Amino acid sequence: KYFRAPGFSIRPSESWAFEILHDLGIEIDCSVFPGHHAHGGFPSYGKVEPAIIDVNGKPLKEFPISCREIGGRHIVYQGGGYFRLFPYSLIKKWAYQDKDYLLSYIHPRDLDAGQPMVPGLPLSRKFKSYVGLSGAEKKLRKFITDFKFTDIGTANKQVEWEKARIINL
Repeated sequence: KYFRAPGFSIRPSESWAFEILHDLGIEIDCSVFPGHHAHGGFPSYGKVEPAIIDVNGKPLKEFPISCREIGGRHIVYQGGGYFRLFPYSLIKKWAYQDKDYLLSYIHPRDLDAGQPMVPGLPLSRKFKSYVGLSGAEKKLRKFITDFKFTDIGTANKQVEWEKARIINL
């Protein structure tokens, strides 16, 4: 019923993926990164909010990942590596600014400070994979205490889909 592509990797040029998801019975997708992204990105998505993606008359409800433009780059500060990197005070400030819609995620590995380091990684990959691990769990505990969260199923019931923007691909 719900789906998220690895790394928010569905691009507009791969709209066939939305059609296949629809055909497989998926109703809600969370695969869109509404900006430029290394292995995905959907810069034409527009305003970061739930919308309906329609490919050949096959609609799919879309909850895009929330991101901010910082220094000309779109980043997801409320999940993954940037969540580990940025100080909590900044994450909290941005989350309050983005209070109308904020989709967050966390990988279990982002909370495992005791995980073994993979040998032979390039310095840039090592940084991206391990920065901030020691404080991530504490940061997440603050985040879930300071904000009210819900699951996608509940959020789906709260969206007025009849008023949602339709993106035809």
